[in-house]
Amino acid sequence: MNAYLARNSIKYFLKSCHRRGHGIHSPFVYDLIRNVFIDKNKYSEFKTIESRRKELLQDSKTIDVIDFGAGSVNFNSKQRKIQDIASSSLSPKKYAQLLFRLIRYSNSKNILEVGSSLGISGSYLALANINARCITLEGAPSIANIAKQSFESCDAKNIEILVGNFSETLPTALKELGNVDFAFVDGNHQKQATIDYFEQIVPFCNEHSILIFDDIYWSKGMSEAWEIIKKDTRVSITIDVCKFGIVFFRKGILKQDFVIRY
Repeated sequence: MNAYLARNSIKYFLKSCHRRGHGIHSPFVYDLIRNVFIDKNKYSEFKTIESRRKELLQDSKTIDVIDFGAGSVNFNSKQRKIQDIASSSLSPKKYAQLLFRLIRYSNSKNILEVGSSLGISGSYLALANINARCITLEGAPSIANIAKQSFESCDAKNIEILVGNFSETLPTALKELGNVDFAFVDGNHQKQATIDYFEQIVPFCNEHSILIFDDIYWSKGMSEAWEIIKKDTRVSITIDVCKFGIVFFRKGILKQDFVIRY
């Protein structure tokens, strides 16, 4: 954990509300916490996906990686072990499973992921609703190949991966989906890139869409991008769970920002 992330994680903990919903006066957010955040159900899909995660964490093979984003600062070489990528880049289990439960709760049918990594989060997204259409984007061909193997291993048949620079693949994905019910943005961890993704995705959203940004405290730039997104007039509710920033566009709801201990 870098120093900036560590400091802001402490600040998050100090200002966060109780994880069971105590002190939350928004009926919408309270219902979300009670039915999604603290849902302890052990869905059968979890075991399958976590088994694949374990395989990746034990895979010592080396691959060549082209990295278009800020995440490259984690490595000194283009040659990386799969297990090292898995340990540093995969969404932790509790957060990946939160994505799954949010999709189940919202019954999202058009799902977008910006940043496939090794395919664990994408598997959670796709298996949360097997009738949904899911498109995930990955810049590095070698990582995309492993993500495809993960999808096959988890029997995630409803997910398609587009490989290449996000500046080219994101517009294509948005056009193919037509509208976005759920988007998980875990791509280029830089301020302007994050804002640009937001601006490109929002026109395809509706009032029931959910937009999630990963690593909002990863750097000063990411925190600044998150603050800009929170203040956008199109956004009605935001929830900060430290690692994720969750955005809602609900109409007829008082604009509020919540920090929930998770």
